[in-house]
Amino acid sequence: MRRWSRTSRFNFLINASLFIISVLVSLVLFDWAFIKYENAFLLNSSKDIQVLENNTFDLASLGFKEKTVSATKSPNTIRILSIGDSFAYAAVPIPHTYSDVLETLLNQTGDGPDFEVINLGIPGISFPEYLAQFNFWSSRLDFDGVIFNIYTGNDLLDMEWLPYSKNEEIRFKNGEFFVGKGSWVPRLYRFRFLDYAKAYYSMHMPRVREFLSSDSQMMQKANMFPWIDARYFIAGNDVQPPPFYIKAMRRASFAYRINTIDKVRNGYLWFLALMDLAQQTIDSGKFVLILNSPSNLAYSKKIQELIIDGIPEDSLDPQLPGAMMASLAEMRQFKGKIIDLFDCFTSYAGEEIYFSSLSDTHWTKYGNEIVGRILADQVLNDWLKIKRNTNFSDCSETQLLPKKKMMGTNIALSTYQAWLREQPSH
Repeated sequence: MRRWSRTSRFNFLINASLFIISVLVSLVLFDWAFIKYENAFLLNSSKDIQVLENNTFDLASLGFKEKTVSATKSPNTIRILSIGDSFAYAAVPIPHTYSDVLETLLNQTGDGPDFEVINLGIPGISFPEYLAQFNFWSSRLDFDGVIFNIYTGNDLLDMEWLPYSKNEEIRFKNGEFFVGKGSWVPRLYRFRFLDYAKAYYSMHMPRVREFLSSDSQMMQKANMFPWIDARYFIAGNDVQPPPFYIKAMRRASFAYRINTIDKVRNGYLWFLALMDLAQQTIDSGKFVLILNSPSNLAYSKKIQELIIDGIPEDSLDPQLPGAMMASLAEMRQFKGKIIDLFDCFTSYAGEEIYFSSLSDTHWTKYGNEIVGRILADQVLNDWLKIKRNTNFSDCSETQLLPKKKMMGTNIALSTYQAWLREQPSH
């Protein structure tokens, strides 16, 4: 009996092991096939982007919001490249993105050159891909200036597991990047098909539909969900963001906390690489503007109250990323300009700049309009030196400059500057 029992256990372990191995092999094969499908139908590689016979690029077919763009431009046209992640791409439709607003405003200034702003934003990317994006398009499109949009809600923390090195920088600059529907799906799991399963579930779960249809006033202002029937609207303006929105804001808080500075250290090293590239571009005679776009968390007291559990009260400093960037720029003697939206957005307290009650971290139409107006003033006043009686934006130049001294923290400025001196040269 004992002998039979040992044999049975042995056979059971063998069968269980074979079953587990077969399941794992099946998952690997299925994921391999799924990745092939994704690469064929859901993603476009930069290696496959070719100029068309009429010397144009069909950006719309590549997943961008842009139309067909000519590789060359007329001498009377000033062309600006807009590079960034989903904030540059924009959650609102054309013609409400800040790139569209910027182009429209610049072309309303009367006689002079024509302006063209090309939206090259790709959702889900960060500093290494910004380098690759610019390296690719700047060598294929005639342009006069570039705007880099940095979203401090995730760009800095995304680099936690990718330490900077010169070899990594070169690899990304010369490597490929991807655009298309698949670029929207973040890489979270070992198996790629699980990323899509999570994304599909997140978009179609009942709770998301409830929050997407919970604020009729905001929906009408945004005008981006026309398929939602009005009878689903829930009265009331004080809608609590869903748990996954709060989770995203808590993750964003790492960039605004002194006690988590090590988690974003890699991010700032990659920012240095981007700033050095911007300096090289300026030295070549082009205009460069770096835009520091804060998370909703940075200026929303309501969001801060919702995520404060477990976070030391004196560690959260909404101006920290701007202060870091300003200090790094001063250390590098950066000749370009960095715009920090924090103070400007704070002056719009109570306005719906972000889709905070719709479980979306991005800017509304109104938020994109504010940014487009700010950028239009910067292009006309700071770059082209065109004198005008009035500005498009209500935010002053003082509000838009990042503050070099951090506010509301207990960290000594000398310690902070010591951290900066440790950064390697790029």
